[in-house]
Amino acid sequence: MNLSPLDIRKHEFKKSIRGYDVDEVTAFLEMVSMEYENYVRENALLNEKVKDYNSQLKKYHDIESTLQEALLSAERAREETVETAKKQAEVIIRESEVKAASIIEEGRRVFSSLRNKVVDLKVQKDAYLIRIKSLINAQLEIFEKYSFPEEEKIEKINVNLSNESNFQKDNNISDMNGMETEIIPDND
Repeated sequence: MNLSPLDIRKHEFKKSIRGYDVDEVTAFLEMVSMEYENYVRENALLNEKVKDYNSQLKKYHDIESTLQEALLSAERAREETVETAKKQAEVIIRESEVKAASIIEEGRRVFSSLRNKVVDLKVQKDAYLIRIKSLINAQLEIFEKYSFPEEEKIEKINVNLSNESNFQKDNNISDMNGMETEIIPDND
């Protein structure tokens, strides 16, 4: 049974001979009715607050769910990013290793080619030296085979001139030692 403050105020009791004082009962009912009305109002206010709190709590639960979903999404995205970065790093490393192996192989090929060229050049140099030496030897043999009489005459004249020049120098020195005051000019 739902009682309202108005129900309490308007409630009428049966009258009996030895009953309660009607004014006192009416005053008491009025007081109970007012207290009950205060409680109903306070209960209504509290119910409103409970509704507001429940509404706010639901919002907070929604925010919490959204945040949890966002955190899970961020964690998944982080894991995917890390996994993608690892895969990219592995690809870069593999590509770098392939490039390095290719560069090393190219370097070996170039080195081998250059070494072969050096060997070829050394063989060519040795062949040229042998040819030059044989050409020089052949020329020397030709010069030694053929003598030029003019050359021998020129050589003898040079030897004689050289001897005569040395002889004159020796005489000039000895004359200078013997004659301190007389200087003989050399008229050549």
